[in-house]
Amino acid sequence: MASDQGRISLLVLLDLSAAFDTIDHAILLARLENVIRIKGTALEWFRSYLTNRYQFVDINGVSSSHSKVEFGVPQGSVLGPLLFSLYMLPLGDVIRKHGISFHCYADDTQLYLSAMPDQRQQLNKIENCLKDIRQWMLTNFLLLNPDKTEALVIGPQQNLSIQIGSLLLTPTASAKKLLVSSHCKSLWIKASAK
Repeated sequence: MASDQGRISLLVLLDLSAAFDTIDHAILLARLENVIRIKGTALEWFRSYLTNRYQFVDINGVSSSHSKVEFGVPQGSVLGPLLFSLYMLPLGDVIRKHGISFHCYADDTQLYLSAMPDQRQQLNKIENCLKDIRQWMLTNFLLLNPDKTEALVIGPQQNLSIQIGSLLLTPTASAKKLLVSSHCKSLWIKASAK
């Protein structure tokens, strides 16, 4: 609809490096207690779920030494994506501060906005938002992966570029993103500006 009105729409698909592996347990437990307001036995259940976990490699019955897992949420678990989403809750406040629309689920975050071609300052809001996102992620032990972060421009093509730290992100005419359907089957979609 925005394209029909002559507007440029910019979609930025953020990618995090090893997102589920870097969750700080102390920060997550503090969020569960202070933001979600989980207390008492329920909070202790989450603390128990996250602590005293070990990882090792077993090949043909021969195990490596066990090392304690101090960070991360168990991947492939039912709680993993939920706990990650709760960890990421404050990111929504960072994005809203810039007036950017977004969707988040677990480690997938998509930012989008549209503006008339002569409203470049509107599109610059994404850049400022990305700076704040990057800073928030650093303070929360997450790492934005600029090499896999993609941008897509829909509408009248403009010479746009987005700065993420020292990397210059140039929007493309198509982008790929992994989504999960309501039936929990993974599928790749290819979004195109055409």
